Amino acid sequence: MSIKEFNTKIQKEGKFTFIAIPFSPRDIWGAKPRYYVTGTINGHPVRGCLGASGHEYFLRLSSTWMRENKVVLEKTVHVQLSSEDR
Repeated sequence: MSIKEFNTKIQKEGKFTFIAIPFSPRDIWGAKPRYYVTGTINGHPVRGCLGASGHEYFLRLSSTWMRENKVVLEKTVHVQLSSEDR
């Protein structure tokens, strides 16, 4: 299984908190209707389904996840993600 590692900042638009995915999931994990991922952000476990806006992908982060993991907006975080086979 291919694990992707990258650094990024947590962003917010309106009520929507997310990290931008700086690669094409299709190129890494193949063509799928949805990309379910698992991994870590700064060592904290995270799971979810990637969203898409045009050709850009993102992982939405809930307010509960943000609060429980004490992750701060606009700070650089280290991300490790892999595809969950579904």
